[in-house]
Amino acid sequence: MDNTIRASLLFLAAVALIWGLHQTANIMAPFALAVFFWLMIDALASWLDDLSPKFPYWLALTVSLLIVVAGIVGIVLIIADTAQDIAREAPQYQERLNEIFVWLKTLFRQPDLELTKLTQGLDLPKFFSGFAASIQGVLSEFALIALYVVFLFAAQSSFPKKMDDLFPDEKRRAQASKVGKRIRTSVEKYIGVQTVISLMQTVVSYIAMTAVGLDNALFWALVIFILNYIPIVGGLAAVAFPVLFAMVQFNTPAPIIILASALFGAQFIIGNTIQPKMMGDSMNLSALVVVLSLTLWSALWGGVGAFLSAPLTVIIMIVLAQFQTTRWIAVLLSADGHPDTDDEGDDKTKDQSQPIPSM
Repeated sequence: MDNTIRASLLFLAAVALIWGLHQTANIMAPFALAVFFWLMIDALASWLDDLSPKFPYWLALTVSLLIVVAGIVGIVLIIADTAQDIAREAPQYQERLNEIFVWLKTLFRQPDLELTKLTQGLDLPKFFSGFAASIQGVLSEFALIALYVVFLFAAQSSFPKKMDDLFPDEKRRAQASKVGKRIRTSVEKYIGVQTVISLMQTVVSYIAMTAVGLDNALFWALVIFILNYIPIVGGLAAVAFPVLFAMVQFNTPAPIIILASALFGAQFIIGNTIQPKMMGDSMNLSALVVVLSLTLWSALWGGVGAFLSAPLTVIIMIVLAQFQTTRWIAVLLSADGHPDTDDEGDDKTKDQSQPIPSM
């Protein structure tokens, strides 16, 4: 096939795929999130199972499910309690916002600046009521996500048989199994590392927020934990949101400065020292690709897309690397030019990684 025709077909296929993902966001985004939870639960169960031979897998799986369910229930309770507290304190926060606007008006020497226009539509009780309703809508999807997770575990035992039926040829089946293992290992390592990193940053941030007396510190700790799963901008937002809230709560700059320094310091130290060593090259995505994938997946699936942008892009890169026609795209997406290297590090050269022949 002519290279121009092949490139045109690839472009049209990519456009059709992106359009399809956007149009089916209500279906595919919950399913992708369900796969994320399925891998998280299964990885935790496998880890518990490996701790002791007396700890059977079914018991480890039960414990993992209970931990995840307890976490979701805890999130719901924290959000509900915080929504009530903020709604109760909203008038006080509104007054503090008005004071900040007056200060800004004086600082920038804009006597004609109309404060009423700036604060018009800034109804904090209404805003937080809408925020609570949005959270409730997201949580309502957990019933569908939980159903997906149940069926994923139910179908898990049949995966090997399906692989045999899909790939009768032994070499192709071995290659497909290797690709599946590579994808699963990368995603599970990403989930594990991000969870540990998020917990570390959350604990440090919670201590700092509690020390300065920030209201609803537990809620902001939850926000920090979730946002740290989002590459690049998540860490910045995890620092910005509590600090902005502190500016509304406190009348003096000292606690705001202390809190901002502690949160930024934790993000900087953990994100630039501990996280790279733990993550290694499991993602193998260039920084530019991470930013672009975050933008693309956010546009397609909103918050869920931002949350899953890194692992979804890694999956696409690994799959594209298996075909001669699309391998060059995978090479561009990768950080080191080897998109299908495995964790053992024995596939560092192109000759050692054999892609599936062109489709």
